Amino acid sequence: MLRRASWSIDAAMYEVGPSYAWILAEAARHGVRVRLLLDDHASGGNASTAHEVTRAGGECRVLERGSTSSHWKLMIVDGATVAVGTGNLIWRDAPRDPHRKLPPQTGALSGTREWWGLVSEAPRLAVDAAQAFDTAWHRARPPLRRGPVTPGIAPGGVGAPRPQVAPLTLDVAERRLRLVVGGLPVALTLAGLIDRSQGRALVIAPYAHPRAAAVRALIAGLRGAVSRGVDARLLLGTFPESLELAGLHGSGVPVRCMDPASSTRGHAKGLVADDVAVVASANWSGAGCGGNWEAALVARVAPAAAYFADAWERDWAAAEQPAPRVWGIPGADMLRPCSPWTIHR
Repeated sequence: MLRRASWSIDAAMYEVGPSYAWILAEAARHGVRVRLLLDDHASGGNASTAHEVTRAGGECRVLERGSTSSHWKLMIVDGATVAVGTGNLIWRDAPRDPHRKLPPQTGALSGTREWWGLVSEAPRLAVDAAQAFDTAWHRARPPLRRGPVTPGIAPGGVGAPRPQVAPLTLDVAERRLRLVVGGLPVALTLAGLIDRSQGRALVIAPYAHPRAAAVRALIAGLRGAVSRGVDARLLLGTFPESLELAGLHGSGVPVRCMDPASSTRGHAKGLVADDVAVVASANWSGAGCGGNWEAALVARVAPAAAYFADAWERDWAAAEQPAPRVWGIPGADMLRPCSPWTIHR
């Protein structure tokens, strides 16, 4: 998608590393207007990417961190093609086949589990995405002047999930697609879909922080779905900390965790609720479901929901059920059981 750009690339990303910086720089050198909006952190390649893109003639800005992050993964190419996803443009989140082949024609590459949605020929969606990008762009500032930083490449404890399947291409009515921008709006969208689900509510997230009010509300929604007979399950990308795990076990929602030893580490954030698929950038945390710059693509398209549900089920089958643990609390075996969200003072 990026290499096919003819005249413009607008990319709002939390992180872009050297594995993708060269594509943006190459486009800028060939006359494509490149606007790259990054989170204001230098680690992970952002500083060197900003330097490389601006040196090639593109523009780069950063959003002040403060209490929020520019955590979305939103790209608009030639004002017409919109991409919303869960992964950063770094090798760990998006490894590329050297021969530019796509699954299943290529061998499995080690990388985190990610979900993406690309939409073309949907003018209303493209306008919504452009307006959101422009709003953030005008609030951003140029990155601070500092020397380029090229980070060391670490595998990050990821595996190569199998099987790998080809991307799904569908013709859909634009009215069945919606873009949601902002951490809280994304969380409210997820909550509404979970509350209205009748058959299934399959969630994937890297982690879940039950101590955050918005996350507690989402977990409560899953618990309510389970109680009315919905197939509601939560798939985490890694094993949670002990206190978070205790809260999740107390919720009564089936939980499993992805393991690189049997598949890979999960970094996707998404939901399949009945015939609706959601691809989102928001983590299940206070910031991700709150003030962060986040984006989600909501597709009320049954074949798309089936595609993501099949991927979710494959990851669920390879995942592990975490065992509840309490560490380092003297006399923990004498603690009284309590409801999962009750705090005794």
